[in-house]
Amino acid sequence: MTLSQQQNSKKQDEQLLALSVIEVVQEADEVRTFRLDNSKGIFPIHKPGMFTKVCLNIDGNEVWRSFSISSSPLQPENIDLTIKRNSQGQVGNYFFEQIRPGSRLLLKGPLGRFYYDQEQHREPLVLLCAGIGITPMMSIVRYLQDFNQNRLCYLFYGARTHRDIIFDEETRQLITQMPGFHYYLTLSQPTPHWLGYCGYLNFEFMQSKVSQLLASRFFLCGPNRFNQDFEEQLLEAGVPQTFIHSEQFHKTRKPQ
Repeated sequence: MTLSQQQNSKKQDEQLLALSVIEVVQEADEVRTFRLDNSKGIFPIHKPGMFTKVCLNIDGNEVWRSFSISSSPLQPENIDLTIKRNSQGQVGNYFFEQIRPGSRLLLKGPLGRFYYDQEQHREPLVLLCAGIGITPMMSIVRYLQDFNQNRLCYLFYGARTHRDIIFDEETRQLITQMPGFHYYLTLSQPTPHWLGYCGYLNFEFMQSKVSQLLASRFFLCGPNRFNQDFEEQLLEAGVPQTFIHSEQFHKTRKPQ
């Protein structure tokens, strides 16, 4: 890419886009999907896993936050932002209390280097996520379904309690619709009636399920420690650095 093309690309990324909220979906106790109307194609086609920046006017101040896109690029008429509320945060509270169908949001994007590329990433996929980190992974999985790719794909998801699970019903349905798709959910704080996997998602559990560890491509999305631990152990196991993609949702301890 030439310098002129890079500058033009940067200007396009910085362009403000205005989209209206057409639906708000309750995904979990403190998680909602805000579905934006892109029927006019204002928001460019993105790669699965990318994010957008949202500008909010809170108490007269311009506040920007980044959110992964959870919808599939092959369903471009809607842009889904799945957001977890932080009771001590500013932006999450604003979304839950102020944003309704009919609200308009200002965005920049799509942005980011964390994404699945069907042309370059031909290996089996292993998606490792915790909490709200499942959002870019769902964009990838939904894309695979829409594209009808029978790609070997493992989705490992760690949640805290049963009430914190996001996209569970849809994801379980995909198991029957996508022959190459495998879904593993584990809870760190299960109830006595929980019959699934228990404990924090860890390398040993993942390794026991993935048959082609050194031939797979890995996408990690979660808190810093989660990503760092998995990346270190993958590298120690012999996975090339170029086959590990990492997206961090909690770079600081400050509420957002």
